[in-house]
Amino acid sequence: MYPDYHMHTRFSDGHHTHEEMIYSAEVSGFTEIGFSDHISLKPVGWSMDLTRIPELIDTMKHIQHRSSPLTVRFGAEVDYIPSLAGDTRKILQALPLDYVIGSVHFIDDWNFDTDINGYETIDINNFYRTYFRLISEAAQSQIFDIIGHADLAKKFAVYPTFNLNKLYEETARVFRESGVVVELNTSGKNKPCAEFYPSVDFLEVLHHYHVPITLGSDAHVEQNIGQHFEEAVNLLKSIGYKEIVTFKQRKRSSAPL
Repeated sequence: MYPDYHMHTRFSDGHHTHEEMIYSAEVSGFTEIGFSDHISLKPVGWSMDLTRIPELIDTMKHIQHRSSPLTVRFGAEVDYIPSLAGDTRKILQALPLDYVIGSVHFIDDWNFDTDINGYETIDINNFYRTYFRLISEAAQSQIFDIIGHADLAKKFAVYPTFNLNKLYEETARVFRESGVVVELNTSGKNKPCAEFYPSVDFLEVLHHYHVPITLGSDAHVEQNIGQHFEEAVNLLKSIGYKEIVTFKQRKRSSAPL
């Protein structure tokens, strides 16, 4: 069973505790997982209360030092907000993390990930160009190890009028030059777009540019840990990927597919 590095607990917007998620992962046969609760310096309901960071650190230390065959990594899903990049970097430097997932959920003050009403008034073409510019900036910032759900702009099945291949190429080059990993986030299958993040076309471009991959279910409930992983692994193999990336203390290793 391949590691699932993207899941949330009650510290942010998950519905279960660390212990409940761990038990479910063990029952499902996982040997390694990683928790990645939301950290955002822009106030939003699904992010954890930053005053609870010391409590989260204590919880993770306790979990990581217990006796268990399940390896648990300490990750975080962190919003890339350009004006707050410096403060974000400082907070993360103080955390004993194994990896950091960088995600873009905001265009300025619009939380496009949850506020569907905003799509009625925007220029969709500009929205896509802005989104891909921001995830490229996130990679170039060197704050993050992994770029999360790298084409989240498609979540609500709203698409631009132009072909996305040029944006995929430009973004993949930036990812490669910046040295980031991209997650294959399987939760997109359950959203209106009904496909993985990134799409097959984007994954093929990422593979062409030798951008490494990891796996994440984006589970907010224990039942979704490892959701669609068999299909995801088969897809990666069909594209040509032969390994996925694993993390420990911000250092990479690889595991064969």
